[in-house]
Amino acid sequence: MSKYRALLIPIAAIGLVVLAMVAPSGSSSPRPPSRVTVTESSYACPASSVITVAAGQVKAGTDAIATVSPDDTRVSALEDATTWRTSDVDGEGVVVQQGGRGSGAVGFFAGTASKKGGGGLVVGSCPGVVDDAWLMGLGSGGKHFSTLILTNLADTPAAVDLTLWGPKGEIDAVGSEGIVVKPSSVRRIRLDELAAGEAELAMHVHRRRGSLSAVVTDSATSVFQGTEQVSATLSPRRAQVVGGVVKDSSGRTLLLLNPGTTTARVGVQVIGPKNTFAPSGLDQIKVPAGSTRSIPVPKSAGSDSLALRLTSDQPVSASVRMAPGNKDYAYAEASLPLTGPAIVPIEVGSNIGAPRLLLTATGSTATADVEAFDKSMRPLASSSVTIKGGTTTYLALDAKDAAYFVVRPHGKVIAAATYAKGDGISSLMLEAAPVTVLGPQVRPVS
Repeated sequence: MSKYRALLIPIAAIGLVVLAMVAPSGSSSPRPPSRVTVTESSYACPASSVITVAAGQVKAGTDAIATVSPDDTRVSALEDATTWRTSDVDGEGVVVQQGGRGSGAVGFFAGTASKKGGGGLVVGSCPGVVDDAWLMGLGSGGKHFSTLILTNLADTPAAVDLTLWGPKGEIDAVGSEGIVVKPSSVRRIRLDELAAGEAELAMHVHRRRGSLSAVVTDSATSVFQGTEQVSATLSPRRAQVVGGVVKDSSGRTLLLLNPGTTTARVGVQVIGPKNTFAPSGLDQIKVPAGSTRSIPVPKSAGSDSLALRLTSDQPVSASVRMAPGNKDYAYAEASLPLTGPAIVPIEVGSNIGAPRLLLTATGSTATADVEAFDKSMRPLASSSVTIKGGTTTYLALDAKDAAYFVVRPHGKVIAAATYAKGDGISSLMLEAAPVTVLGPQVRPVS
């Protein structure tokens, strides 16, 4: 275990050390950023008696260690780094640490919530170390409750600061600064413990020290009903794309946060199946300084699967809540185009159907190679999808005995997977597996 604990340096820091070692000494010009291959990675998954945890990788790893919090017991079923593996783990959380040059280790979790908790399907990714996480669509009352799950991946204390906003402005949350998470432990914080009675919230999680992962579970029994994992959306910016918006003209709500001191004016375009266009009703949205705003997506956006392109004169964060039925809902977050291969889990829980893959080409025409693998990482089938520039398309992922798919982009592609189980729905934003990391520019010391 100590072998891995010592290696739990954030990946970006590893890239910095490596590039500094190879910087030339005979020139004062900076070196451009370059890719550094990841050799060790770790992530944390929520766990309980109703959650299935899945672990896999793009390329076979050399070894893996999986431990359950809070007692650090081993989960041997998740430790074969040469296969796709799953396990139902009854604990507070699971931490997986994997070795292997360029293996691209990733984890996922899935489950169905109880009716008391809102019901609904949850499929989520297991995050690694986070520096800043911006989370939208949360709640702390009015039959809408969110729980922040912080996992300490190292054997030293960690701490975070939390900032919350609502429709009326920033919220003076009690005890939101310097929240400590003990070594190798999980801390769950219901947002009503910080600021009760807020039906709509946005939150910024800022890691102050240590190695922490963060994820939010969200449940509602109000106008929209269900349960979902809330993943981090992009940090506030003037241009962004929210991909993976499922079909249906009703039940879509655009969620915006303006953390700045000046009113933001936001314009929205739809990236649909045929082209990109500006729908009526979303051309000039004003978001007051230091507050959130929720806007129903009008029928003029169309009923197909789509993405939303946002431009703003002030930095904002965005996501979309999707409730095509009255039994469950899901979230679509803003994301960047994939920079490498991404994994779509298939075998991640009982009776969860194969997902629909949503692909958006944000620039010129792009392609994506999609390949199915079984539990032993043997390839089963493959295809190539062309996405016309400025459009969104979808692909039903289905291959006999498939445990997961790997999506390899060629061009600027934003991707998400939509899962269904009965009346339940869940959306998974796809991110490149940690095969390589981009190191910063460095300048030799004279």
